[in-house]
Amino acid sequence: MKIVHSLFTYHMFSIEELYQKYLINRAVTIDARHVPPGALFFAIRGTRFNGNAFAAEALAKGASYAIIDDPAYAGPSTAYIVVEDSLSMLVQLASYHRSQYGPDFSIIAVTGSYGKTTTKELIYSVLSTTYRTVATKGNLNTIIGIALTLLKLAQDTQIAVIEMGATQLDDIALCCKIVQPTHGLITAIGEVHLEVTGSLKRVTQGKGFGTLEGVIQGKGELYDYLYITGGIVFLNTLDPLLLTLSKRFTQPITYPQATDYAPLDLMAEEPFLRYRSAEGAEVTTHLLGKSHIYNIAAALCVAKYFKVAPAAAHQAIQAYIPANKRMEFVTKGSNQFIIDSYNASPASVQLALDALLQLKVRYRVVILGDMAELGSQTTAWHNKIVKQLLHPGYDLVLLCGAFFMAAVDKVFHAKMHGFANKEVLADYLRSHHFQHSGILFKGGNTVEIHTLVELVREP
Repeated sequence: MKIVHSLFTYHMFSIEELYQKYLINRAVTIDARHVPPGALFFAIRGTRFNGNAFAAEALAKGASYAIIDDPAYAGPSTAYIVVEDSLSMLVQLASYHRSQYGPDFSIIAVTGSYGKTTTKELIYSVLSTTYRTVATKGNLNTIIGIALTLLKLAQDTQIAVIEMGATQLDDIALCCKIVQPTHGLITAIGEVHLEVTGSLKRVTQGKGFGTLEGVIQGKGELYDYLYITGGIVFLNTLDPLLLTLSKRFTQPITYPQATDYAPLDLMAEEPFLRYRSAEGAEVTTHLLGKSHIYNIAAALCVAKYFKVAPAAAHQAIQAYIPANKRMEFVTKGSNQFIIDSYNASPASVQLALDALLQLKVRYRVVILGDMAELGSQTTAWHNKIVKQLLHPGYDLVLLCGAFFMAAVDKVFHAKMHGFANKEVLADYLRSHHFQHSGILFKGGNTVEIHTLVELVREP
């Protein structure tokens, strides 16, 4: 098929033809700033940018082809491939590539309201000791990130670990259709992405789950897919909700109780987690927060199922150090920092607050940014967190954002301070000094509360 625009004629590639172009270098990018030699550049449209505008730049930097969905951005070169929708074509290419590996190729899908990125990283760490493994990079768990991950499957790849995020119903179902996972794991289910655009009557078409029941249904789409396809589920038997959702599976692979397939005991928080394995190995990790024991147990369960040597799996867990602003532990002078600035759901806030109490310090400071996407429950959750912060273990509480400010106004406690925005909070930190303190920086990624760490000074 050919289309004509202005003075130029362009060939409309089929997915099979595009796939042959991909196989030449097996490289794909959506970022014109980072173009591997010979890569296919997909011009993706965002809310604040139009990838078509960067097609020429990508080609100049070494891309072999630029896949665009607006002919107006094409030049007189056969390197431009015009399609109806660039994102759709990227997803189709990834799905087509996945299909080349067959239904028996092992892909582990990981989803959940929280803990999924750490769990994915731990699973990748243990499997990589034995297999050539591909995994989602960082937290790129949207449909774009999933497509880019699938396109990293090489000829010698033996197993893949794909993290799946969701903000509304049908997101996980769509991901499963593309990824075709053979195994799956839900870390936990909690109150996230509750805010709905539009009326609640249109929750399945709008953005947001609306209610906790919506979250349960949305995350449960992974179980739905695995049940229909005869896939394997890795199950935390200490989670009543997941137990209920998984009842239809007759032989889930279970953890971490003594009678489960992969038992695990938490020994201590010092403040890092220390555990004892079924083989009697005692391992000290670099992980803060008691809930990480379930992430560790999930990874060790997967490792056992895929016959990874126990010693290699434990060594991988021990060597793993959190990064990307996810419960990172940093020491600066006499102060200790916990930096958890990717998301801020009620459950993740609770986990971070618990971890702060485990630090052996003289003084504990909580710095929190507003929690987002809680819909009608926004006020109630901010009020609940503020009441919890009256605990004597927290010596100073600095809360940022309109919702936390409103909640603080109802408490009137000397140790609590509300700030309208990050800039006002920054001024406070510049004018105060901290010593021998444990300081938690917690907030959503858009708030970027972690950028305030550099303002903390000692006397």
